Amino acid sequence: MSYLVFARKYRPQNFDEIVGQEHITTTLKNAILYGRIAHAYLFAGPRGTGKTSTARIFSKALNCEKGPTITPCNKCSACNEISAGTSLDVLEIDGASNRGIDEIRNLRENVRFYPSKGKFKIYIIDEVHMLTAEAFNALLKTLEEPPPHVKFIFATTQPHKLLSTILSRCQRFNFKRVSVTDIVLVLKDIVRRENLKVEEDALYAIASASEGGLRDAESILDQSSSFTQGKVTSEDVNSVLGLVDHETYIDMAQKILNKDVVGCLDMIDKLEKSGKDLSQFVLGLINHFRNMLVAKFGKDVASLLELSEDSINKITNQANPVSQEDLLYISNVLVNTQEVMKRTNSPRIPLEISLVRLYKRANMISIDEVLNRIASIESRLGNPTKAAHEEPLSHPVPQSELKRKIIILPEEPSANTTLHAEKAEENSLEHIKGMWDVVLNKVKEKKMSTATYLAEGEVLSIKSNLLTIGMPAQFLLHKEVLEESGNRKLIESVLNDLLGGNLRVNFIITDGKPSPEDKEDKGINNSRKLEDMLTAEPIARKALELFEGKVIKVVP
Repeated sequence: MSYLVFARKYRPQNFDEIVGQEHITTTLKNAILYGRIAHAYLFAGPRGTGKTSTARIFSKALNCEKGPTITPCNKCSACNEISAGTSLDVLEIDGASNRGIDEIRNLRENVRFYPSKGKFKIYIIDEVHMLTAEAFNALLKTLEEPPPHVKFIFATTQPHKLLSTILSRCQRFNFKRVSVTDIVLVLKDIVRRENLKVEEDALYAIASASEGGLRDAESILDQSSSFTQGKVTSEDVNSVLGLVDHETYIDMAQKILNKDVVGCLDMIDKLEKSGKDLSQFVLGLINHFRNMLVAKFGKDVASLLELSEDSINKITNQANPVSQEDLLYISNVLVNTQEVMKRTNSPRIPLEISLVRLYKRANMISIDEVLNRIASIESRLGNPTKAAHEEPLSHPVPQSELKRKIIILPEEPSANTTLHAEKAEENSLEHIKGMWDVVLNKVKEKKMSTATYLAEGEVLSIKSNLLTIGMPAQFLLHKEVLEESGNRKLIESVLNDLLGGNLRVNFIITDGKPSPEDKEDKGINNSRKLEDMLTAEPIARKALELFEGKVIKVVP
């Protein structure tokens, strides 16, 4: 007897043996129980997830001698013929090789004939998306109103290629990828029944490599068991498939975390020389860092890792000392690298560039840690004496710098501290007033109009780093212009550059009305300041020289 591969030998023979598709098998069984069997079904989903197997089991359930039944006997002639693919009443058609309009015309002619043995004549068309548009259109009428004894079951991996008119005439069932855990359980059963020796890590490696396709996993197990005479290990599976083993990913991840760029580049060189696919390696590395992120959330989400217990422990131990921010940043860089590698003929170059970028990265800390540090600093600032004893200044601040700094006080200072603070603010106010002309000139260098408006103001007070500037009532427009975000930031920037500290400015309209003498003196002084600023401008000076003029009045 010829050898039968695992994928065929252990093909499901009833609804209960179909793995990971309970949402579909339950619906089909209920349809049989309650006599609500539709005339056309569409089974859509990835390869190896059980579409054709489900179609055969459904056909057996309808045509079994005991049927329609949810538990076909698999002993009667109808069940055996369907399982062997020799039934005259269940016709399996390959959509890729029977895709033309002539084949569909023959099908339309044959649907008129009654089944030879069973209750229904069932057409299973695999890869139905390969049919031409003309063939689909020829099938439409028959598909919508077939004879009562005819059932259609379509299977496809690309349902988006089907015409909407076909989709609307079928009951659609979406097959999902089988989970790694479910695949491992099936493989363990096969290993037991075949009396094989396979490591648990090898089973997980096979399940991960199959990408949710149970048929693929069974084929890989079959191939791996032939590859070695003894116990099948994860290294054997990786050798058969040309993949990178889990230990290599752990080693590479640790080198990235340790910023060992030389070790990373050396490993990439070895992988390429051994014939490994670097694009697949990056994909596996991204998945490894994803697993590390999941492991950071504790044992409650360990099931999401879909790995053996030993591998989960290794990943958890590696992830514990690393911050989530670091893992997120590394994962983001690798994802972007993978996208670039898809569009280049030399995938090694963008990978090596990204590894150097990860080597140059700064260590990231969590938001919680930043907040804790801020709270610690605030608590020490609240007790200046304690802070001074705990952290003495290693570099004394020059006396000239101390005079220019604005002192920030605690919220509830003592009476003695308050007295010193008020004295310090008084000295700072006098210092700012003495430097005001310098401030105006600096502002003028950056923006003439802002300096012109600011020249009308007067420094009134300073408290808690807030410098108050008063504007006469007739210059309300000046105040509004200066309060604009750009102008305010410009003034604060100049003040902080010249005076140090972290000053903010506030503009108010002065309530007091100056005497005529003060008003006249101030008007003269301000006019002189404005005249000096204007004549300092090259364009204005040229105009005065050209027309032999003089400044009579400056209008802001």
